[in-house]
Amino acid sequence: MLQSYNFLFEFMEFLGKKWVVPLLLLLLIYEQANFSYLKKHLKITSRALSKKLKLLESIGLVEKAAIDNPKKFLYCLSDRGKEISAMLLKLSSGIQ
Repeated sequence: MLQSYNFLFEFMEFLGKKWVVPLLLLLLIYEQANFSYLKKHLKITSRALSKKLKLLESIGLVEKAAIDNPKKFLYCLSDRGKEISAMLLKLSSGIQ
């Protein structure tokens, strides 16, 4: 029975990683942002932000789109990322 919940346990462990939830919620609120905007508002190092964005992209929660210059990107939530972020926001509003 425990094996059937393995995905849920892994996903909850993923959400527990530092910066993942704040990053998802920031992108939910602002819809899209560039790297420097995210870095400034989260007060996170470039290396940590880059790692988290790549991780979120790899599991399909964040999408990256080039703007004007091929070296500049905007980040936004995928549909799946929006759903999960909205659920997290809803959960947090019930805890007070």
